[in-house]
Amino acid sequence: MAKHRAMVAVELEVLAKKFDRFGWERDRGSAAHDRMLVDWMNALQDFPLTEVQAACRAAVLSNPNKMPNEGHIRAEIIKARAKAVQSLPRPEPEPSARRGDPANADQIMRDIGFKPRRFGASSQGAAE
Repeated sequence: MAKHRAMVAVELEVLAKKFDRFGWERDRGSAAHDRMLVDWMNALQDFPLTEVQAACRAAVLSNPNKMPNEGHIRAEIIKARAKAVQSLPRPEPEPSARRGDPANADQIMRDIGFKPRRFGASSQGAAE
């Protein structure tokens, strides 16, 4: 886990050097620099490194003039995952297996032996 967190932090280092918006080298070793690294690692440690790297690339390509933060990268990962799920084939349910299908309801009820009482039926027949 520590190695993975360190590799996630390397991705922040790469982005920071690409954009150099923070005076990254000047602030190295400061509390603010360390806090950014920790926040980045905490937010992204549960995602595989390949997803973090792909999200970093996507964030840079979609907005090349803005340094992405960990929230941007998480959003890119979630967006990529949603796109992957949408592209998966979905099995079609069998028409007879659909819940609440009125065409099958009467047959299903007969198959399990359910006989509903009908309004207007004699009350003598119901009491027997």
